[in-house]
Amino acid sequence: MFKIHDKQSIKTEIRKILFKDKKSLKKLEQILHPQVRKKRAIFVKKNKNKKILIFEIPLLIESKLMKDYDIIILVKSKKKIRLNRYLKKNNNKKLFNLLDRKQLGPNKKIKYSNYVINNNSSIKELKKKVNIIKNKYA
Repeated sequence: MFKIHDKQSIKTEIRKILFKDKKSLKKLEQILHPQVRKKRAIFVKKNKNKKILIFEIPLLIESKLMKDYDIIILVKSKKKIRLNRYLKKNNNKKLFNLLDRKQLGPNKKIKYSNYVINNNSSIKELKKKVNIIKNKYA
């Protein structure tokens, strides 16, 4: 296997594995998704007295988890913008393309969404748009 030194080296090693064997992504998801769901359940329990909880779930529709949520907001942006944002954080276009292919296109996701936010601007603008929707239910 590989020797783990820090968070960045773990990510580097995972990327190498994902590019060598496409089935590795499926295996990785089988390991990670139950852990994510467990953390989500803990978060929900811890915040059960709150009126509104907001979750960011990139593959919500692909994972067929829509029934678990009352309101679904699709946040979409142009591929070029998403790529540039991703490259600023991860600097790996090949990985971006691999992950992007796992997602349904926005036109397919729209039919499962209660709201659609175009996120081609700043994080500040995105937060404003999310708060407008949130305030309808607060």
